[in-house]
Amino acid sequence: MATIHDLPGEVLRSIALSIYNPLELTQQDRLTWGIFSTVDMHAERQEDLNSLVNLGLTCKKIRQEVRRIMYHCIRIDSVKVLNELPEYDWTGFVKSVIIDLTMFDSDGGDYDKHRRNFWDEAQQLLHLFQSLPMLEHVSFFADASDDGTLALLFQQLIDRDGPLNALHPPWSYQIKSFGWRQRAPPPRGMREYNCASPFVSTYKFLQNAPNLSLLVLDADQDTMESIDVVEAMQQLAMRQPLRGRTIAPLSLMICGPIKQWERMFDPMLEPGNDLKELFIDRPLDGRIYADLHPDDFITLVQPLKQLPKLQLLQVGSYTFGLYEQRIIANRLARLVPSLLVVGLLGDDADTTWWAIWRGLVGEPYVRPLGDGHLFLLEEKARELKPPTFDGIEEIVHSRRSSSCHNLAETRVNYVAEHTVKPIFDLPRPPASERLAETTVPLWSPPWTHQAYSFGSDAKELEDKRNHERLPTGISMGT
Repeated sequence: MATIHDLPGEVLRSIALSIYNPLELTQQDRLTWGIFSTVDMHAERQEDLNSLVNLGLTCKKIRQEVRRIMYHCIRIDSVKVLNELPEYDWTGFVKSVIIDLTMFDSDGGDYDKHRRNFWDEAQQLLHLFQSLPMLEHVSFFADASDDGTLALLFQQLIDRDGPLNALHPPWSYQIKSFGWRQRAPPPRGMREYNCASPFVSTYKFLQNAPNLSLLVLDADQDTMESIDVVEAMQQLAMRQPLRGRTIAPLSLMICGPIKQWERMFDPMLEPGNDLKELFIDRPLDGRIYADLHPDDFITLVQPLKQLPKLQLLQVGSYTFGLYEQRIIANRLARLVPSLLVVGLLGDDADTTWWAIWRGLVGEPYVRPLGDGHLFLLEEKARELKPPTFDGIEEIVHSRRSSSCHNLAETRVNYVAEHTVKPIFDLPRPPASERLAETTVPLWSPPWTHQAYSFGSDAKELEDKRNHERLPTGISMGT
């Protein structure tokens, strides 16, 4: 009689992944630290991991498949582990690594040198990365004292690969997620002495990472200047894709207070910075937040309307009541046609997430973001495509002898047939909760209005069409 041990390795691997997949992101992961959230062992994830371990203990064949999954994400916080890890036989399974550079401090315990040696530290890290061929996600806990180590590391990692070519792209081209998180507050007067951005050590990497889809810049234990973020964005704009490919859309998380952060919007609009998600001044513990009128807030984020792919926006600098948040979310939905999710701070300094539901025709409406709604919104956004004029032109030319009334009806039916309905039938908000500022739909095809403005004379319609050619396409937005 066949048992689970007789199943092929691919089937066993699928079973193991269904129990626990460290690379599978939940909605909560997406809204916190992305792929780097998977190392946070909350109760539910810990139970799944324990179940996977128990499965691996059943037999050697299953254990081999379980090992491939368990070592997808690792964390290195000691020099001993750093030096021993390249010798293991499972390093080829590692896809995500978090490295705490505190281990190099002179008082870090197992690092017994009194003075740090940047060359030696960079060589140890270089040896580690050379032993991880499948690595895609990297995050460092670092501070200004680690700038020399990281700068030397990236210089060697990228330059050693030589010229770009399709057969052997540089190491940085395989990295999809990168994080620099501040591990300690800088000494007093460090900025005046150093005169450099907290992220200066990452510039070499940022210039050569066209496949980067998540970037975390966390200086929450310090106060950033807007120029710190601007310089990082300028490095990103210098990226060059491999032949035949394009720059990957980027999710940018900027954590920590930023002075005059509205000044950093211009470099975000550079062609090389194709943002799909933006987290500004992400709220962490021990912060004091300011009040701001919704009108002033919309004025601050006005430049974001030029980001055509922006789907998620979180701003943590200011607190708003629920009524003000709903007003802001509705206005942002009209300001940025691609926006799906908005995160704003409440009076209790906790983030409230708002989902923007929209179809092709009709005004968007805002609801609190429910569990799993982020993935539903993204899935439906990929399906929403405005109808082109190619199809309607064929219908119009084939019915030139029809009356204007029938032509108008044809156009309206075409809109109805090609309009994607909302994800599911959510009830419309009561009148008291709707915005009073405007009732103008976010977008509706211009020819639906033309059909009713031509009058009832079919000949008048024909004359007008002979002199005015309908456009060949339409775009989202008013």
